[in-house]
Amino acid sequence: MCTSLASILLAASFVAPTMPESTHDDTEVVTNFALPTICADSRVFAFALELDATPSNNVEVAFGRDADGDGMLSRSEATMLVGWNCGVWEIVDCATGDVFSESGQPGNAVLNWRLKFSSSGVPVSLEASISGNDAFTALSEHPPQFLLSPDWDKIRITCRGMDSPHPSLTGSVLNQPLTIRVR
Repeated sequence: MCTSLASILLAASFVAPTMPESTHDDTEVVTNFALPTICADSRVFAFALELDATPSNNVEVAFGRDADGDGMLSRSEATMLVGWNCGVWEIVDCATGDVFSESGQPGNAVLNWRLKFSSSGVPVSLEASISGNDAFTALSEHPPQFLLSPDWDKIRITCRGMDSPHPSLTGSVLNQPLTIRVR
């Protein structure tokens, strides 16, 4: 008997561009970029946000659809915000204003996010951690719909209160692995 196992994993990845230089210390710096298409056969939306967290800075990542086609994601076009806000990690439902928060520690920090969803775009489970510790567990088992939209096409990163804003955002929209067994 011969057994063979193969897995195929297709991904559309994204990496945030380098933030523009601030013209003055502690001013707002913004960059926008395209999000890979969330296809019907995608099943996982994952990203990692790494930043230097301080009690007085803010790094906000907004996801949404550029409805007016100007190449920028305005606050009114955003569906979900994720980020660091002066000592607290936050997830914001832009439609309702609901905020889910986790306290944080200053220093280099990484938010890892892995949202699994069904073929119809319904969030199924969320695995989130901050610097290796479980986070946003209240959203884990039954994640709300605002955490994902197949209509998203833009990401906006906004940094405030940072002398030299250099957060890192990388991620992917993945298909479920296909496993083939031959016996």
